[in-house]
Amino acid sequence: MLASSELIALVKSYDPEANADMLKKAYIFAMEAHGLQKRASGAPYFYHPAEVARILAELHMDVPTVVTGLLHDVLEDTNVSFEELEEIFGSEIAFLVEGVTKLSKINYTSAHARHAENFQKFILAVARDIRVLLVKLVDRLHNMRTLNYIEDPEKRRRISLETLNVYAPLAERIGLSIVRKEIEDIAFYNLHPNEYSIIAMKLEKIRNEDSDFIENTIAELNNILTKEGINATVSGREKEVYSIWKKMQKNNISVEQVNDITAFRIIVNSVKECYAVLGLIHTHFQIMPGRFKDYISIPKLNNYRSLHTTVLGPKKQPIEVQIRTKEMHKVAEEGVAAHWGYKSGNVLTSDKDIRAKKFVQDLVTVAQTSPNPEEAMNYSRLDMYDDEVFCFTPSGEVVTLPRGATVIDFAYWIHTDVGNTCIGVRVNGKMVPLKTVLRNGDQVDIISSPYQHPEVAWERFVVTGKAKSCIRKYIRSKEKAEFVALGLQLTQHVFAHSNVIFQEDAIDLRKFSCDKINQFYYNVGKGVISLGKIRELLPKVTGDKSSEFAVCITDFTPGIAVHFADCCHPILDDHVIGILVPEKGLVIHLASCAHICCDGQEHIQVKWNHDDYISRALVCHLRIVMLNKVGSFADVTEAISQSSGHITNLRVESRSDDFFELQVDVKVRSDEHLKDMLATLRSSQSVKNVKQL
Repeated sequence: MLASSELIALVKSYDPEANADMLKKAYIFAMEAHGLQKRASGAPYFYHPAEVARILAELHMDVPTVVTGLLHDVLEDTNVSFEELEEIFGSEIAFLVEGVTKLSKINYTSAHARHAENFQKFILAVARDIRVLLVKLVDRLHNMRTLNYIEDPEKRRRISLETLNVYAPLAERIGLSIVRKEIEDIAFYNLHPNEYSIIAMKLEKIRNEDSDFIENTIAELNNILTKEGINATVSGREKEVYSIWKKMQKNNISVEQVNDITAFRIIVNSVKECYAVLGLIHTHFQIMPGRFKDYISIPKLNNYRSLHTTVLGPKKQPIEVQIRTKEMHKVAEEGVAAHWGYKSGNVLTSDKDIRAKKFVQDLVTVAQTSPNPEEAMNYSRLDMYDDEVFCFTPSGEVVTLPRGATVIDFAYWIHTDVGNTCIGVRVNGKMVPLKTVLRNGDQVDIISSPYQHPEVAWERFVVTGKAKSCIRKYIRSKEKAEFVALGLQLTQHVFAHSNVIFQEDAIDLRKFSCDKINQFYYNVGKGVISLGKIRELLPKVTGDKSSEFAVCITDFTPGIAVHFADCCHPILDDHVIGILVPEKGLVIHLASCAHICCDGQEHIQVKWNHDDYISRALVCHLRIVMLNKVGSFADVTEAISQSSGHITNLRVESRSDDFFELQVDVKVRSDEHLKDMLATLRSSQSVKNVKQL
């Protein structure tokens, strides 16, 4: 077991001014606190925190972090209290230990709200100090190294599943690949021992068939670099079993078909030399098309920087070559920890380091805006697994998003307010629908309007947790008011059609199990209280016959309390009726819609108020048959643009030598607006036929 003097010497090797007394005090305190506790291996429990502290010191972490490694289990596994820890070691260390303890209590394989709530609290803690996450990842690393001592196979499986699904992606996001690779392989071995063994045996066979392959390739690469006067360090290795298995699953291939089982790394002194070496590699070896990636020019979200290329090596065997500087290599292995300012506490030392922390800040936004902890946990997980796509702002700033992200995700990445007010987007200079999926290299220009707000439909196509959370937050802020307002109008509708003068005081709230009138209206708007029930309990009030009362559709935001039916897509000024759907609200159909069911559904009289709705638009579906010729698409989109229409979606239904048939979703303000647009389209020489679906 690591002695206190050895730990102090290790920390002093990179921080001569380190507080040795603090380290020794924490070492003794933790050893005494854990006392006679044993690990599953039979070793003293203190062996574990001592090893965690050693690994943190090897990562050159500051003294408070190393001390936290020593103490990280005392709150959970001993009688030590937070107050005692704070009194002896100060508030900074007590806070770090408490943060690690909170994360230790989370069971990621359970959807129970208690675990999700812990996760939500932990993310907020990490926002204050990312060292909490670093300690927990190192704690998990050592636990995985000793996982074989746990006898219960189900417990090993649960721990491995947590590791693979949560901790490995977290390590990847902060660039701690030296931890990620090891815990992934151990977890994979415990989850899929047969697959692991088969791949490992095949790798051994490949290795034995050419035992000198790596050594000979390194020698040839060194020879090429030496002739050009480039001083470099060259190393080679086989990729991890789990990494190879993922590639096999993704491409549905065998181990023998994996092209780049072997990876070689060339470490040089400058960025200029990186590109010079790349040129030499491509000059001496045949490149494999489509396998070059420049992460120096466009770093990954976790600040990983390197050149990757795959070539046919000395024996025409595919090899991956990674080229980077010494500094880039340190960041690639250690991530945020590589630039940790051990003399400056928890202050990261450069903008690049802070960039690596951005994903945590986005998780914080999710945690803060999600009242439901399970929702926060689910949204947070969305950003952990996908590959990345790199896009640019008009000023050239790189924006890194999960693959599959849309322009709305991009807008929310810039800022919550930019996402909330996004009204249009130009991608590479051209206007595109808001659900457009981004591709590598796209330049995105967001157009905002103070009169715009998030739409309910956005949540169906955004992919990042931050975007989903912000959209849901807006919807929640509007939901109660919208359902209360709808409930009021529906109640007035019932009174009017029952020939009863509307009097709010006449409603007996007790009969509807409501304490306040707004609660009553909310339940009516949600369809929890049926209109028939209100009608049955109306007081017998006499008076003149009430005038007809129609619910005004245009008082409501589409998609919250009032919905426009997907089957018939009514637009402003259409002849429509409303149907109250429990737990959803009022659904508006064309009066002629064939999908309306009369059984058990009350048709509610509704109306439009054109003046109140003049700035809003509803989606209309068009089928356009256009000529198959150069420029036809441009003519169609130009005609819609001239009519002040906004395309939200476009799909090619069929294609022949002569014609294209398109389905186009367009936002229109009214029936008159639609008629003008149809007339403009029909006047185009590229359009053969157009009609509303």
